[in-house]
Amino acid sequence: MRIDDPKLKQHSSANVFANLTFFLPNGEKPKVLMSDDYTQGNNRTGEFRDEQVLIRNCRMAETVPRLEIEGFELQQHSSNVQDYYDEIQITDCHYSEIVHLLKTKTGAASVYVFDHTVRVQDTNKRQVKDTRGPVNILHNDYTEKSGPQRITDLLDPEEAKRILSGRFALVNVWRSIGPNVQRLPLAVADAKTMSETDFVATDMVYSDRIGEIYQIAWNAQQSWNYFPNMTRDEVLLLKCFDSAHDGRARYTAHGAFEDPSVPSDTAPRESIEVRTVLSFN
Repeated sequence: MRIDDPKLKQHSSANVFANLTFFLPNGEKPKVLMSDDYTQGNNRTGEFRDEQVLIRNCRMAETVPRLEIEGFELQQHSSNVQDYYDEIQITDCHYSEIVHLLKTKTGAASVYVFDHTVRVQDTNKRQVKDTRGPVNILHNDYTEKSGPQRITDLLDPEEAKRILSGRFALVNVWRSIGPNVQRLPLAVADAKTMSETDFVATDMVYSDRIGEIYQIAWNAQQSWNYFPNMTRDEVLLLKCFDSAHDGRARYTAHGAFEDPSVPSDTAPRESIEVRTVLSFN
């Protein structure tokens, strides 16, 4: 929805208008050339355009978004991790916490945590901590092709074969690891409002492999949402792939955005996303 849409008057001041960065399809498959230096940005081919859209405040929504329907869901979740920059605390403590959370929430038979990324907005701290920065290009982490391929790449052949024989999902778990998130919160699309042509397959070119993600083209029917002021005791679940074709959410487009209502001197964002495989057989 654009800022000049007549439906604007239907929405309360709890929502915000902000720029989101969309890909402009041109008939050629785009590429992201991944930098080996985490503190630097990645090179992308193709053109991008900012669209000012309505982003709904889900804390004020009458209907709570659900992982299986809209593709994302907020959960209260405390962690025993004291320092999210300590790799040992994350792998030894936080991974098992996430496994328990997702099994309880989804009913998955098994959950595998395969990696995580810490993102820091402040450039100086990012260099000191050797972390990545937030991503404002709208995207979904996997495609129809790369979702199953990720299972094959990650797991031993027998386990991969077992998981691929039934329903599985790839779910990201996103949380603040610093002050409440006000700058560069995460915008997420309601999966029900996305069209197949909104998802543009894009090569992710690493030094040792080529993966594939979806970048997102703008569509007037899309509904964008966020949870302002996320705390360290909240996590956002994102459905990045689901092998089922039964009407449930399969992909969740997302990306960071600047909330124009937040002062520029507000604490920069610090966050972590944990990536998981859920098997339901």
